[in-house]
Amino acid sequence: MPDQHGIDAYAAYLPAYALNSNSLEGAPPAHSGPVRSVAGFDEDAVTMAVEALRHIVGGTATGHQLLLATTSAPYEAKTAAGIVHEALGLDPGAAAVDLRGHRSGASALDLVTRTGACAAMADIRFTRPGAPDELAQGDAGAAFVGGRRAAVLLSRAGRTTELLERWRLPGEQHDRVWDERFTADILRAAAVRAARHALADAGLDTADHVVVSSSNARAAAAVRRALGGSGEDARIERATGFTGAAHPGLLLAAALDEAQPGQTVLLVSATEGADAFVFRVGDGVRSARGGPSVREQIQDRQVLAYGRYLRWRGLLDVQGPARPAAPAPAAPPMHRRAGWKFRLEGSRCGACGSITAPPGRVCASCGIAGHADSRSKVSLRDKVARVVSVTQDHLTTMPEPEVAIVIADVDGGGRLSAYATDAPAEDVVVGMEMVPTFRRLWTTDAIHNYFWKLRPRKDCH
Repeated sequence: MPDQHGIDAYAAYLPAYALNSNSLEGAPPAHSGPVRSVAGFDEDAVTMAVEALRHIVGGTATGHQLLLATTSAPYEAKTAAGIVHEALGLDPGAAAVDLRGHRSGASALDLVTRTGACAAMADIRFTRPGAPDELAQGDAGAAFVGGRRAAVLLSRAGRTTELLERWRLPGEQHDRVWDERFTADILRAAAVRAARHALADAGLDTADHVVVSSSNARAAAAVRRALGGSGEDARIERATGFTGAAHPGLLLAAALDEAQPGQTVLLVSATEGADAFVFRVGDGVRSARGGPSVREQIQDRQVLAYGRYLRWRGLLDVQGPARPAAPAPAAPPMHRRAGWKFRLEGSRCGACGSITAPPGRVCASCGIAGHADSRSKVSLRDKVARVVSVTQDHLTTMPEPEVAIVIADVDGGGRLSAYATDAPAEDVVVGMEMVPTFRRLWTTDAIHNYFWKLRPRKDCH
């Protein structure tokens, strides 16, 4: 459709942590070495997709698809995109669809530009400790909504090549990788051919910005050289690692952050073949971005110790507290209380106007019952909350020695009791401004328990 042939809005999400050394002996990081973007212990593909999409999805029209592209879905059979759909409060008429595999990020972008869908690409990369590419992999999310404000799609070309390059079997955690010297030449040939085809269809010899994403680092470098890329995309990748299905979207978002209206962007994704897109940057690209830029997020990260990273990933077996596992959530209450659990909805009292969270028939302020109905629901997920009380839990079943539990007053009304995240427990203090973030609390009996935590507001720490 002409009015949906491109990208209307975009956003990227980088977690709050970065790993720059994988030395068990405590050796300092290599000078100018790779840095890995690391998701928190309470993050996964679903939570990162929510964080990326929540900045841009509010204006998505009813009936458009929601796509989630990932290689690290939290469930094997259950549709993970449905959880994202519920957390964002999208219209039930919008279908939620999972896309799997390393090529799924490029496929999601193709569907965004062709159909006007909204899509998130999000991945957590699992590697064995000490693997040669441990610091060259990373975690991230990116999101796009179809339209024309940010960029118009001029052309697209693709090549499919069946290649045993990076894979894992069901039930396995870590990717297996074939010798990249063999697969690099095959991926390079497919990518260059697709890119030149796309450029020719767009009537161009070259593009102002060349962006190359590949699961094979050798292939990516060779494709950049062949297409005359500046290497700026490689510098971004060196600061985040290869982020799997999210990587084409992450690098495209970084290019759109810097590109000027009227310039062209060639995006090439080389994995299991190749996909090439040529975009012309739109006049509204500056207003099209949701949230901070990729480079701003790279600068605003905490360095993570290697031992802590291993503990978070479950790669280091550490004795936990003598405390029973957290209870598993049950399907009936999750469904009945979906507004609170997934969308953080409180209820506004029709008598006094106060907000009660979690929602209830009796107002927490005036004590009058029966004045809250379905029309009085108020979402607190995009509000700022100020901490009024802090408790430190030293017996948490989470992979941290202690976590902070806070009570916070929400701007506009309402009070929340929640776990704090993305900050050391001792740094959470009364008066701190925090914002809700969708996270995974724990997993019990093969059920992931998602809910909202509070993290420090970015501009106040």
